[in-house]
This record gives sequence, structure tokens and C-alpha cells, in this order.
Amino acid sequence: MIRTVVPVGLATVLTAAGVMHFIWAFSPWPMKDTVTFTRTIGGTDDGVMPSAASAMMVGVALIGGAVLTLMVNESIPSIGPDWLRLTGMYGLAVVLLARGFGGYFMNSGAASEFQRWNSVLYSPLCVTLGVLGGVVAVAATRRY
Repeated sequence: MIRTVVPVGLATVLTAAGVMHFIWAFSPWPMKDTVTFTRTIGGTDDGVMPSAASAMMVGVALIGGAVLTLMVNESIPSIGPDWLRLTGMYGLAVVLLARGFGGYFMNSGAASEFQRWNSVLYSPLCVTLGVLGGVVAVAATRRY
């Protein structure tokens, strides 16, 4: 299961989140307008969308994390040394865990819609993805 379901599930969710960030570079979809988007996704009431460049950078990072996960799991051909991929995988897990646990501190002063979604979905999802990333990294460490 660790060699199949966990890395593929992690990579799938990271890819989906990455694609959403690419969409958000140009559109507030699935929200009806930018104010609803920023209240729900961004945590502000100003209706100002994040820059397209920043949204795309996050999208690239998330999709890169998905590719890294599959390379570390040996599901796709790898590039670079094993130690570098493994370090990247542990780094991905730490970043996701930091966003997950740190996300609860983001609720202070944020829009109420964001607070609700962050507490129920965004932060728990990041913690879960971080744990799964850690599982993939530990499993890969044992293989190397």
C-alpha cells in the first residue's frame, strides 16, 4: 500500500491543487466573483486576487511535488541523485506540515469564510498531505 496507494494518492491531490492554482491565476473559479474568492480562499475582504505569477509559482511547486513523489517512489524515471530527491521529499513533507499546523494561526483576523474553510479543509488537508509525504520519504529511505 505504501508503494502504491499513498504516493499515487498524494501525487493526485498535489496535482489537482496545482491545477487549481493555475486556474486561479486567471479566474476566481469555482467562486462566482473575486470578492467571494478572496474571502473564501485568500482570507481577505478586499477582492484583490493574488498575482498571476504567485498563483502559478504555487501551482508549479505543487505539481513539482507530485512529480517528486512519483520519482522517489520509483513510479516514473528519476533524475538527479537519490539523496537530493529524498531531501526534497522530506522538505515537501515539512512544508506541507508547516502550512497545515501553521494555517490555524492564519485564522486570526482573516475573513470568516476563510476561517471556516481553513479550519475544516485547508489546514487538515495540508497536515494529511504532509504525513503522507513523510510516509513516502521514510519508505524511500528504507529502500535506499
